[in-house]
Amino acid sequence: MRLDDAVSAMRRAPPPGFGRWPRRRPERLALDRLSQVPPFTLLSGDQLNDLVAGAEVLQFTETTPLFDAQDPADALYVVLRGTVVLLGPDGVIIDGIGAPGILGVADLFSGRHMFGAEAMAGPLVMKLSRSAVLGALERNGALANAFLGLIAASTQSLANALMAQRCLTGVQRLAGFLLDQAELAGADHSFVLDIPKKVIAGQLGMTPAHFARSLTRLTEAGVERRNRNTIVVNDISALRGLLQGELGVATQDGSTAQHKQLAAYRTFRNV
Repeated sequence: MRLDDAVSAMRRAPPPGFGRWPRRRPERLALDRLSQVPPFTLLSGDQLNDLVAGAEVLQFTETTPLFDAQDPADALYVVLRGTVVLLGPDGVIIDGIGAPGILGVADLFSGRHMFGAEAMAGPLVMKLSRSAVLGALERNGALANAFLGLIAASTQSLANALMAQRCLTGVQRLAGFLLDQAELAGADHSFVLDIPKKVIAGQLGMTPAHFARSLTRLTEAGVERRNRNTIVVNDISALRGLLQGELGVATQDGSTAQHKQLAAYRTFRNV
């Protein structure tokens, strides 16, 4: 689940900054960083120490599977650095979880992982045992309520994405995604996004070829591709204008199809 969805479900607080890590023994900072990740901010120092007793800190230098779909869910994973992607049974990317982020919340209760997960090169992930997390939930009602919020936000996010895939074009979905990311970063004029493009494509339900065509279409609004993992939005207002124009010309004014598009876009962006 994406942390911005989780935060929205709780108190709309911005996620903490996780950009700087020491080159040697970064795992030493893992406990301190975990204490900054909602909803673990609700735990006292002693409760946090109990939670992480026996936890593992995993570092990856290359793309590595974490678990497969339908594997027993014996742990909760907290992404403290880098990106982890969720994979469907056919290997297609479903979503991307960037740091700080949590995956496997609902799986703790079902007992099995709904999707597979793969760590991209460079992530640092804390693996918390299922028994320790469930014990913490039993002892802390506020934490249990927050976890319910995480599950509800994840369900809403999936519903929004399904609605967008049914009613919005690839260009519209990609433009809306970039505008959302700029808003989360507090950017007003320009914005640089560093996420692997295949992660974005998977999250938006697009093939790599479809994603590439949609990204090319956005170049007229000042969007450029710097390298494999970097997209630059040079003019946020121009991108917003292009999206509004796309929604306006997709169908004849006043048609049922256009009303569906506009409703889907508002739902997709939670506005």
